Amino acid sequence: MFNPAQFSPAIQQRRRGMPLTHDQRHPARAAPRIFADSANIRDIEPLYRAGIINGVTTNPTLVKKAGANSWQQAKEMLTEILILLAPNPVSLELTALTPEAMLAQAQELAALGSNAVIKVPVGGYRTVDTNADPLTGLKVIRELWQQRIHTNATLVFNTTQAFWAANAGASCVSPFLGRVADYLAKHDDELGSPGNSLYQTGREARFHNTEYVACGGSRQDSGSRLVQEIVTVFAHYDIRTEVLAASIRNPAQLTEMLLAGADILTVPAAILAGVADHPLTDLGMQAFCADAEVFSR
Repeated sequence: MFNPAQFSPAIQQRRRGMPLTHDQRHPARAAPRIFADSANIRDIEPLYRAGIINGVTTNPTLVKKAGANSWQQAKEMLTEILILLAPNPVSLELTALTPEAMLAQAQELAALGSNAVIKVPVGGYRTVDTNADPLTGLKVIRELWQQRIHTNATLVFNTTQAFWAANAGASCVSPFLGRVADYLAKHDDELGSPGNSLYQTGREARFHNTEYVACGGSRQDSGSRLVQEIVTVFAHYDIRTEVLAASIRNPAQLTEMLLAGADILTVPAAILAGVADHPLTDLGMQAFCADAEVFSR
Protein backbone atom coordinates (compact mmCIF):
# COMPACT_ATOMS: atom_id res chain seq x y z
CA MET A 1 0.00 0.00 0.00
CA PHE A 2 1.01 3.65 -0.47
CA ASN A 3 2.91 4.48 2.72
CA PRO A 4 4.48 7.92 3.29
CA ALA A 5 6.26 6.57 6.37
CA GLN A 6 8.53 4.55 4.10
CA PHE A 7 9.86 7.59 2.22
CA SER A 8 13.57 8.03 1.81
CA PRO A 9 15.05 10.97 3.77
CA ALA A 10 16.74 11.95 0.52
CA ILE A 11 13.36 13.14 -0.81
CA GLN A 12 13.16 16.01 1.66
CA GLN A 13 16.77 16.96 0.99
CA ARG A 14 16.07 17.01 -2.76
CA ARG A 15 13.01 19.23 -2.34
CA ARG A 16 15.06 21.71 -0.34
CA GLY A 17 17.42 22.05 -3.27
CA MET A 18 14.68 22.75 -5.83
CA PRO A 19 13.78 26.31 -6.94
CA LEU A 20 11.28 28.12 -4.74
CA THR A 21 7.68 28.24 -5.92
CA HIS A 22 6.85 31.52 -4.22
CA ASP A 23 8.68 34.60 -3.01
CA GLN A 24 11.15 34.01 -0.15
CA ARG A 25 8.75 35.78 2.23
CA HIS A 26 5.83 33.47 1.35
CA PRO A 27 4.98 30.88 4.06
CA ALA A 28 4.57 28.18 1.37
CA ARG A 29 7.62 29.24 -0.63
CA ALA A 30 8.84 25.65 -1.14
CA ALA A 31 5.44 24.11 -1.92
CA PRO A 32 5.00 22.11 -5.12
CA ARG A 33 3.69 24.03 -8.09
CA ILE A 34 0.07 23.46 -9.10
CA PHE A 35 -0.85 23.47 -12.78
CA ALA A 36 -4.26 23.36 -14.43
CA ASP A 37 -4.62 20.53 -16.92
CA SER A 38 -6.75 22.42 -19.42
CA ALA A 39 -6.67 24.33 -22.70
CA ASN A 40 -9.82 26.33 -21.97
CA ILE A 41 -8.80 29.84 -20.96
CA ARG A 42 -12.23 30.43 -19.41
CA ASP A 43 -11.42 27.69 -16.89
CA ILE A 44 -7.78 28.69 -16.51
CA GLU A 45 -8.09 32.43 -15.92
CA PRO A 46 -10.16 32.41 -12.69
CA LEU A 47 -7.85 29.79 -11.17
CA TYR A 48 -4.81 31.88 -12.10
CA ARG A 49 -6.31 35.13 -10.82
CA ALA A 50 -7.14 33.41 -7.52
CA GLY A 51 -3.52 32.32 -7.10
CA ILE A 52 -4.44 28.63 -7.15
CA ILE A 53 -2.29 27.74 -10.16
CA ASN A 54 1.11 28.84 -11.43
CA GLY A 55 1.27 26.85 -14.65
CA VAL A 56 -0.77 24.95 -17.24
CA THR A 57 -0.47 21.68 -19.12
CA THR A 58 -2.23 21.05 -22.40
CA ASN A 59 -2.41 18.22 -24.91
CA PRO A 60 -4.05 17.74 -28.33
CA THR A 61 -7.17 16.22 -26.74
CA LEU A 62 -7.65 19.22 -24.43
CA VAL A 63 -6.97 21.72 -27.23
CA LYS A 64 -9.54 20.03 -29.45
CA LYS A 65 -12.04 19.92 -26.57
CA ALA A 66 -11.50 23.65 -26.05
CA GLY A 67 -12.71 24.27 -29.60
CA ALA A 68 -9.66 24.29 -31.89
CA ASN A 69 -10.40 22.86 -35.33
CA SER A 70 -7.11 23.69 -37.06
CA TRP A 71 -3.42 24.02 -36.27
CA GLN A 72 -3.60 27.81 -36.69
CA GLN A 73 -6.53 28.05 -34.33
CA ALA A 74 -4.74 25.83 -31.83
CA LYS A 75 -1.69 28.09 -31.89
CA GLU A 76 -3.85 31.16 -31.34
CA MET A 77 -5.53 29.55 -28.31
CA LEU A 78 -2.20 28.42 -26.87
CA THR A 79 -0.64 31.84 -27.40
CA GLU A 80 -3.47 33.42 -25.41
CA ILE A 81 -2.77 31.04 -22.51
CA LEU A 82 0.99 31.69 -22.70
CA ILE A 83 0.41 35.45 -22.48
CA LEU A 84 -1.95 35.09 -19.52
CA LEU A 85 0.36 32.78 -17.55
CA ALA A 86 3.70 34.45 -18.36
CA PRO A 87 6.28 33.94 -16.97
CA ASN A 88 4.80 30.71 -15.57
CA PRO A 89 5.25 27.57 -17.70
CA VAL A 90 2.69 26.23 -20.16
CA SER A 91 3.22 22.75 -21.64
CA LEU A 92 2.44 22.44 -25.36
CA GLU A 93 2.45 18.94 -26.83
CA LEU A 94 3.95 17.93 -30.16
CA THR A 95 1.70 16.26 -32.71
CA ALA A 96 4.41 15.39 -35.25
CA LEU A 97 5.94 11.90 -35.06
CA THR A 98 9.25 11.95 -36.95
CA PRO A 99 12.38 13.53 -35.41
CA GLU A 100 12.77 16.18 -38.10
CA ALA A 101 9.11 17.21 -37.99
CA MET A 102 9.05 17.12 -34.18
CA LEU A 103 12.07 19.41 -33.88
CA ALA A 104 10.63 21.86 -36.39
CA GLN A 105 7.26 21.88 -34.59
CA ALA A 106 8.98 22.26 -31.22
CA GLN A 107 10.76 25.39 -32.43
CA GLU A 108 7.46 26.70 -33.80
CA LEU A 109 5.71 26.18 -30.48
CA ALA A 110 8.63 27.51 -28.43
CA ALA A 111 8.43 30.72 -30.49
CA LEU A 112 4.87 31.32 -29.24
CA GLY A 113 6.17 32.38 -25.83
CA SER A 114 9.28 32.29 -23.67
CA ASN A 115 7.34 30.30 -21.07
CA ALA A 116 6.46 27.48 -23.48
CA VAL A 117 7.52 23.97 -22.44
CA ILE A 118 7.45 21.33 -25.16
CA LYS A 119 5.70 18.05 -24.31
CA VAL A 120 7.37 15.07 -25.95
CA PRO A 121 5.91 11.55 -25.67
CA VAL A 122 8.70 9.40 -24.27
CA GLY A 123 7.76 6.33 -26.34
CA GLY A 124 5.04 4.56 -28.26
CA TYR A 125 6.22 5.56 -31.72
CA ARG A 126 6.25 2.03 -33.15
CA THR A 127 2.55 1.65 -32.36
CA VAL A 128 1.91 4.34 -34.98
CA ASP A 129 4.67 3.35 -37.42
CA THR A 130 6.26 -0.08 -37.14
CA ASN A 131 9.39 1.28 -38.79
CA ALA A 132 9.78 4.16 -36.33
CA ASP A 133 12.78 4.46 -34.07
CA PRO A 134 11.59 3.51 -30.56
CA LEU A 135 14.04 6.04 -29.11
CA THR A 136 12.56 8.94 -31.09
CA GLY A 137 11.20 10.73 -28.02
CA LEU A 138 14.44 10.50 -26.06
CA LYS A 139 16.47 11.71 -29.03
CA VAL A 140 14.18 14.70 -29.54
CA ILE A 141 14.35 15.57 -25.83
CA ARG A 142 18.14 15.42 -26.02
CA GLU A 143 18.28 17.68 -29.06
CA LEU A 144 15.88 20.20 -27.52
CA TRP A 145 17.96 20.23 -24.33
CA GLN A 146 20.99 21.09 -26.44
CA GLN A 147 18.95 23.92 -27.97
CA ARG A 148 18.00 25.10 -24.44
CA ILE A 149 14.31 24.46 -25.05
CA HIS A 150 12.49 23.20 -21.96
CA THR A 151 10.72 19.85 -22.32
CA ASN A 152 8.10 17.81 -20.52
CA ALA A 153 8.48 14.07 -21.11
CA THR A 154 4.92 12.79 -21.22
CA LEU A 155 3.19 9.38 -21.26
CA VAL A 156 5.50 8.06 -18.54
CA PHE A 157 4.28 4.84 -16.91
CA ASN A 158 7.34 3.44 -15.16
CA THR A 159 10.43 4.61 -13.35
CA THR A 160 12.92 3.66 -16.01
CA GLN A 161 11.08 5.74 -18.61
CA ALA A 162 11.29 8.69 -16.22
CA PHE A 163 15.00 8.07 -15.59
CA TRP A 164 15.94 7.88 -19.27
CA ALA A 165 13.91 11.00 -20.05
CA ALA A 166 15.75 12.88 -17.30
CA ASN A 167 19.02 11.47 -18.58
CA ALA A 168 18.16 12.86 -22.04
CA GLY A 169 17.67 16.32 -20.55
CA ALA A 170 13.93 16.61 -19.84
CA SER A 171 13.01 19.58 -17.66
CA CYS A 172 10.21 17.52 -16.13
CA VAL A 173 8.67 14.07 -16.48
CA SER A 174 4.94 13.33 -16.34
CA PRO A 175 3.96 9.98 -14.80
CA PHE A 176 0.27 9.31 -15.50
CA LEU A 177 -0.77 7.99 -12.11
CA GLY A 178 -4.52 7.92 -12.80
CA ARG A 179 -4.14 5.89 -15.99
CA VAL A 180 -1.96 3.32 -14.21
CA ALA A 181 -4.69 2.70 -11.64
CA ASP A 182 -7.35 2.60 -14.36
CA TYR A 183 -5.39 0.03 -16.35
CA LEU A 184 -4.77 -2.29 -13.42
CA ALA A 185 -8.37 -2.18 -12.30
CA LYS A 186 -9.51 -3.11 -15.81
CA HIS A 187 -6.90 -5.65 -16.89
CA ASP A 188 -5.56 -7.41 -13.81
CA ASP A 189 -6.32 -11.06 -13.25
CA GLU A 190 -8.39 -10.82 -10.08
CA LEU A 191 -6.88 -14.06 -8.77
CA GLY A 192 -3.35 -12.73 -9.11
CA SER A 193 -1.32 -10.09 -7.30
CA PRO A 194 -2.27 -6.46 -7.93
CA GLY A 195 -0.36 -5.20 -10.93
CA ASN A 196 -0.06 -8.54 -12.70
CA SER A 197 -1.33 -7.01 -15.95
CA LEU A 198 1.87 -4.96 -16.13
CA TYR A 199 3.81 -8.20 -16.45
CA GLN A 200 1.73 -10.22 -18.85
CA THR A 201 -0.10 -9.76 -22.11
CA GLY A 202 -1.75 -13.06 -22.99
CA ARG A 203 0.92 -15.75 -22.63
CA GLU A 204 3.80 -13.37 -23.23
CA ALA A 205 5.67 -12.21 -20.13
CA ARG A 206 6.45 -8.50 -20.29
CA PHE A 207 8.40 -6.90 -17.49
CA HIS A 208 7.33 -3.29 -17.71
CA ASN A 209 7.73 -2.19 -14.14
CA THR A 210 9.34 -2.96 -10.83
CA GLU A 211 7.81 -4.93 -8.00
CA TYR A 212 7.50 -1.76 -5.95
CA VAL A 213 4.85 -0.41 -8.30
CA ALA A 214 3.33 -3.59 -9.69
CA CYS A 215 2.90 -5.62 -6.49
CA GLY A 216 2.18 -5.31 -2.82
CA GLY A 217 -0.62 -2.78 -2.82
CA SER A 218 -4.10 -2.09 -3.98
CA ARG A 219 -4.74 -1.39 -7.65
CA GLN A 220 -6.07 2.04 -6.85
CA ASP A 221 -2.85 3.34 -5.28
CA SER A 222 -0.41 1.90 -7.82
CA GLY A 223 -0.06 5.21 -9.65
CA SER A 224 0.72 7.02 -6.41
CA ARG A 225 3.43 4.50 -5.63
CA LEU A 226 4.85 5.02 -9.11
CA VAL A 227 5.33 8.73 -8.40
CA GLN A 228 6.85 7.93 -5.01
CA GLU A 229 9.28 5.54 -6.69
CA ILE A 230 10.37 8.09 -9.32
CA VAL A 231 10.85 10.80 -6.70
CA THR A 232 12.94 8.41 -4.59
CA VAL A 233 15.21 7.44 -7.49
CA PHE A 234 15.66 11.08 -8.49
CA ALA A 235 16.48 11.97 -4.88
CA HIS A 236 19.11 9.22 -4.59
CA TYR A 237 20.95 10.52 -7.65
CA ASP A 238 20.31 14.24 -7.13
CA ILE A 239 18.38 14.42 -10.42
CA ARG A 240 16.86 17.89 -10.67
CA THR A 241 14.37 17.03 -13.43
CA GLU A 242 10.99 17.86 -11.89
CA VAL A 243 8.40 15.13 -11.32
CA LEU A 244 5.05 16.33 -12.65
CA ALA A 245 2.20 14.15 -11.37
CA ALA A 246 -0.39 13.87 -14.15
CA SER A 247 -3.84 12.35 -14.77
CA ILE A 248 -5.05 13.07 -11.25
CA ARG A 249 -8.62 11.79 -10.97
CA ASN A 250 -9.81 13.03 -7.57
CA PRO A 251 -8.85 15.03 -4.46
CA ALA A 252 -7.57 11.88 -2.73
CA GLN A 253 -4.94 11.39 -5.41
CA LEU A 254 -4.04 15.06 -5.12
CA THR A 255 -3.32 14.53 -1.42
CA GLU A 256 -1.28 11.40 -2.19
CA MET A 257 0.87 13.41 -4.61
CA LEU A 258 1.58 15.98 -1.93
CA LEU A 259 2.66 13.13 0.35
CA ALA A 260 4.72 11.48 -2.40
CA GLY A 261 6.94 14.53 -2.85
CA ALA A 262 5.92 15.43 -6.41
CA ASP A 263 7.43 18.70 -7.60
CA ILE A 264 4.40 19.67 -9.72
CA LEU A 265 0.78 18.56 -9.67
CA THR A 266 -1.28 19.10 -12.80
CA VAL A 267 -4.95 18.88 -11.97
CA PRO A 268 -8.14 19.10 -14.04
CA ALA A 269 -9.78 22.50 -13.71
CA ALA A 270 -12.99 20.93 -12.39
CA ILE A 271 -11.14 19.44 -9.41
CA LEU A 272 -9.24 22.65 -8.72
CA ALA A 273 -12.51 24.60 -8.69
CA GLY A 274 -13.62 22.56 -5.67
CA VAL A 275 -10.42 22.47 -3.59
CA ALA A 276 -11.92 24.71 -0.90
CA ASP A 277 -15.03 22.54 -0.53
CA HIS A 278 -15.83 19.86 2.03
CA PRO A 279 -19.22 18.68 3.38
CA LEU A 280 -18.14 19.34 6.97
CA THR A 281 -16.96 22.81 6.00
CA ASP A 282 -20.45 23.47 4.63
CA LEU A 283 -22.05 22.31 7.88
CA GLY A 284 -19.64 24.39 9.93
CA MET A 285 -20.38 27.51 7.93
CA GLN A 286 -24.10 26.99 8.31
CA ALA A 287 -23.73 26.65 12.08
CA PHE A 288 -21.47 29.72 12.36
CA CYS A 289 -23.82 31.86 10.28
CA ALA A 290 -26.83 30.73 12.30
CA ASP A 291 -25.10 31.62 15.58
CA ALA A 292 -23.80 34.91 14.19
CA GLU A 293 -27.32 36.17 13.53
CA VAL A 294 -27.55 37.28 17.14
CA PHE A 295 -24.82 39.86 16.47
CA SER A 296 -26.75 41.49 13.64
CA ARG A 297 -29.67 42.49 15.87
